Amino acid sequence: MKWLPVIFAAAFVSGCGACNQVKESADQPAQVQQYSNNAKGIHSLITKQARSSFKKKYKKATKHKAFAQSVSGAWSWKSSRTSVEHAKTSALVGCQKNNKGNEKAYPCELINVNGKWTEAYKPQAAQQ
Repeated sequence: MKWLPVIFAAAFVSGCGACNQVKESADQPAQVQQYSNNAKGIHSLITKQARSSFKKKYKKATKHKAFAQSVSGAWSWKSSRTSVEHAKTSALVGCQKNNKGNEKAYPCELINVNGKWTEAYKPQAAQQ
């Protein structure tokens, strides 16, 4: 127990190895991996976790559901909402929370609403 203050002090002085992350400014977001995907349907989901969640949970979810994703890899879905509009808004807000710092450059978009793929979604990388 008497070594605890010494260990804490050593950790504090040595710093954080994960703290050397890319800094972002108000004008320019941090560099992120952009996923390029021209597929349609379930194959347009750009991460393994998103595809898995879609297959195992979203497809089985009740009506008033929506799935949103960004080319940055962020995604979210919501179901059992009071209306389709509520589901859309909730999915977008969830995706935006997962996409912090990148939303301006790589916005979240709805890709599926109540089991139907949206036509407006273009899964290829954002245009520069």
